[in-house]
Amino acid sequence: MAGVASAWDERTPKEQRRLQNLLLRKTILQMALGHVPYVRTKLAALGIEARDFKGIDELSSLPLTMRRDIVDPVRNPEGPRALILRGTAEGVKRFSDRSVLRRVALARLFGGEEVQELAIEAATRAIHVHLAPGPGGRLPVAYTRDDLDLLARAGGRLSALLGLERHDRLLNLVPAGPTLEFWGIYYMAHGTGLSAVHFRRERQDLRRALEAFDDAAATAIAIPADEAPMFPDVARQERVDLSKLRMLIAVGRSLTADERAVVGEGLIAAGATDARIAAAYGSAEGRVLWGECSVPAGRTETFGFHTFPDMEILEVVSPETGDPVPDRAPGEIVITPLGFRGGSVPRWRTGDLALGGITTEPCPNCGRTVPRIGPTVRRGAWQRVVTLSGRRSWIDLRDAGAAAAERSPDWQVELRHEDGAHQLFVYLSAQDNPGPIIDLYEDLKRLRSRPTQIVLVDTAELAARRSTASGPWTRYWDQSD
Repeated sequence: MAGVASAWDERTPKEQRRLQNLLLRKTILQMALGHVPYVRTKLAALGIEARDFKGIDELSSLPLTMRRDIVDPVRNPEGPRALILRGTAEGVKRFSDRSVLRRVALARLFGGEEVQELAIEAATRAIHVHLAPGPGGRLPVAYTRDDLDLLARAGGRLSALLGLERHDRLLNLVPAGPTLEFWGIYYMAHGTGLSAVHFRRERQDLRRALEAFDDAAATAIAIPADEAPMFPDVARQERVDLSKLRMLIAVGRSLTADERAVVGEGLIAAGATDARIAAAYGSAEGRVLWGECSVPAGRTETFGFHTFPDMEILEVVSPETGDPVPDRAPGEIVITPLGFRGGSVPRWRTGDLALGGITTEPCPNCGRTVPRIGPTVRRGAWQRVVTLSGRRSWIDLRDAGAAAAERSPDWQVELRHEDGAHQLFVYLSAQDNPGPIIDLYEDLKRLRSRPTQIVLVDTAELAARRSTASGPWTRYWDQSD
């Protein structure tokens, strides 16, 4: 007699890997044959046959992808829309996903052609899109109807992580908009069956939003992390009764220990003596929100963001080289979605920094065995708003680093701030014969990261410059603060 399958948050690493292997093979097949244009083109260019893809052991053979690969019209002439699934009924047949094929067949058997068409569309047509802002513009994160069911399932898990229950009443103060933060909380309520109010308009001031709120029965409140420290005082000034509040969710990033202390003191002073504090975060281009297990107001520790190993494979890599870093070592978060059909790509470099890296050790607070990221995460860690050549731009220092690395294994990027303007220098090893420098210049110009100067130097000078730079990634030297 077969044993009962373990719950998603109690599986052993061996069980997680076995399931991830199965889902990864299906996901790559669906992306390539379904098809997501960018993935299909990329795999074809590399000579990778999706049907022969073996799973996790071959994941490193797939290239890392970052924002510049999508927004650069030379690298990706189709632009951001190439991330969205363009599925067909024929594509469903080629997915080799038995659950989908069975559902489509049953729909035809019991409901006829019209119901069958709806079943096909559930797996092949993107009906919901988030927009992820960043250098180069917004990127679409598309969901099929099946994907939205997964998002609701992830939302139910997030509720459980936070400690929410169906009888809780949620006030969502994350502004409405095409973002993972808003829709992640929306589907958290949907996936759990929470009574929820989502009424804050985009760009509406927090105080104005609370002025319009006349229902004091909320037991859970979700609020942007940047506003969490001020929330208790603003709520008290607006005479919002927080006495029934038992959960405050900071959405978008982790809170610092000082911020947690301020929030906790404020909540207790406002009468929310039974409240707990937690954070929810997901990469802007990601598929789901991850959550912390909550702690009572007054405590400042955190145990990292608990992830969903059957919904994504996570890596933490060096932002300089893209190579994996050891467990718990800081690095850039890389996501490969599992089971989501609407679009996206494998091995997406998020640009978010996990200061505590990743660990698969059971959580010392709640005992869950899922991988945990953090505990501290910095979104867009290498992104800067700068003024280059008189033009204000939103840039990513990784763009300059990646472009330099394509031409020389020895390089360094330096950002300086002088007299109200910025200067971006790219240093390359002269011994490596980096080729036409104008190509590097044009690459970065297209990404609005036009360098002030590209400098060829010898390896000794590069080594000397790196020895002067501070921080764990000395190839990126930011002197603009």
